[in-house]
Amino acid sequence: MRYFELAPDPEISNPIQLQKIDKGRYKNGLTEEEFRAVPDLEVGYFQNSSEIEILDILQEPAFLISDTVKRVFALYEPEMLFRGIQLFAREQEDMTAPLYWLPWIPQIECLSAESRKYANGMLEKLVLCLSEPMEHEIFRVAGIMEHKVIISMAVAESLLRRKVSGFRLIPVPLGGNRERFTL
Repeated sequence: MRYFELAPDPEISNPIQLQKIDKGRYKNGLTEEEFRAVPDLEVGYFQNSSEIEILDILQEPAFLISDTVKRVFALYEPEMLFRGIQLFAREQEDMTAPLYWLPWIPQIECLSAESRKYANGMLEKLVLCLSEPMEHEIFRVAGIMEHKVIISMAVAESLLRRKVSGFRLIPVPLGGNRERFTL
C-alpha cells in the first residue's frame, strides 16, 4: 500500500482567511478532550474578493476541510468525528458561504527508525513503519512536532477524482523498525 502526506500547495498565494474564529480552539494538535469541547457548528466570516482562493483544504488556523473532502474522509473513516465552521462573506450582498470541517484524525505510532529529526526536534525526513496492516486510511503520525496528515492511495485517488484544491501529495516512504523518538 502507498501513503501520501496531504501537504499545503505551495502555489496558493491568497487562501481564504477565517475571521471571528477562536484560534485557541481551532488549532492543530488538539487533544481528544479539547476536540470534544469544540462546538458542533461555529459561525465565522471572511473578506471575499476576486483574488481570494476558496480552497477545499486549509492549513490555517488549523487543518480544515470542505464539505466535499469531509464526504470522502467519512467514506473511508466512517467513525471520524467532525466539527463545522460555517463561513459567511463580510459583504452583506455576497451570498458566498463555504462550509469547513475540523476533523478528528487519530495519531498512529508508525514512525520508522529511518526517519530523521533536526536537533530542535523538527522532522527532517519522514519514513513510516507499517509492519502490520493499517486499520486507518487517514491518520496523523504520532511522536513528531509537526501536524502531518497521511492518507492512503485510495483516499488520494478519491480526492483527485473530485478535483479537490489546496493540497499536494507527497509520497511517504515505508521503512523498517518502528522507533519512538523523545521530543
